[in-house]
Amino acid sequence: MTPTTSRRRGAGTISSDARSLRLRLAQLDQDQADLERARQLWAQGRELSEVAPREAFELVHRAALRGAGVLVARANRARRRALPLNVWAAMERMGGEDAERAERLAPLVAERTRLDRDGSALPDPALLERHLEETSAHLARISQRLLEDLPGHAADLATAG
Repeated sequence: MTPTTSRRRGAGTISSDARSLRLRLAQLDQDQADLERARQLWAQGRELSEVAPREAFELVHRAALRGAGVLVARANRARRRALPLNVWAAMERMGGEDAERAERLAPLVAERTRLDRDGSALPDPALLERHLEETSAHLARISQRLLEDLPGHAADLATAG
């Protein structure tokens, strides 16, 4: 733990541990903002599911993409080589539960492709409901993972507030 001096005169010293913690907290803030936007998209999709299923499916799919993007961005921070730009391919490479999630999304990605090809088509109601349920659960799991990765004392503050 070597203190480093700021370039500004008289600014004092900041330990590399403190700088690292600030960076991690800034990244967490960004991840939380992205996750919140995913939740908003999901909520809009849920509201539209009965009256505009096509639009609802697209919003829920975008929520799923944004949530997965949080995980891929976090994984890329710890990697020398970035993961593929396709978020589902990136999740497959990440392995574990992320790869399983990407695999479960294949029929939903295919449904979105079908909807893109045919502007008058409506999504399969069962697939829309499945997308809503699974995306909601996945966003909750991402939120949990973000909290698990916090430093101990910061996690205590998060759960106390």
